[in-house]
Amino acid sequence: MKKALFAYALLLVIVFASHAFSLRFAAYLLPIYLVAAPLALGGKITMGISARQAALTAMVSVSVLLPFLFLFLQGRSFSMPGPVMLTAQLFGVCFPEEVFFRGFIQETAGNNFRGIVLTSLLFSVAHLPAFFYSGDSYAPLTFFPSLVMGFLYLRTSSVIPSTIFHLLANAVYLGSL
Repeated sequence: MKKALFAYALLLVIVFASHAFSLRFAAYLLPIYLVAAPLALGGKITMGISARQAALTAMVSVSVLLPFLFLFLQGRSFSMPGPVMLTAQLFGVCFPEEVFFRGFIQETAGNNFRGIVLTSLLFSVAHLPAFFYSGDSYAPLTFFPSLVMGFLYLRTSSVIPSTIFHLLANAVYLGSL
């Protein structure tokens, strides 16, 4: 657990510095770090998805995101992000974050309810610089979808289902701005 907390502390330094000093290159550094750190520290990231896991992911995604979308829009329009934005989200945000937070932190903390809550707290704290420096009032709320991503990882022990949900959640969020 010490290695995981060290990697997380370094992540916080990078994230806070990138926001505080407007370091644009951090957008390229972060995804690399999020994947490389777990691998360098001996993490074994499980990837793969069965038909049953895909069905669970679809069911959870629809049951969580559809009601949120209807409640969140309330008089706003929704515009689905384009393929370039979705690809950038997938490879630059969702997959790297899921490798780090679910595949490494949650696995290290214990792939159980306690591990999900701890990982979700750490996930939301890592998003706080967007709140402090950019005024993103939804950044602290990342705790809640993180619980769902943690549940998917708990049920599947694979980062792919949580990555899919993460991508869909980000698409709903970005499309409703």
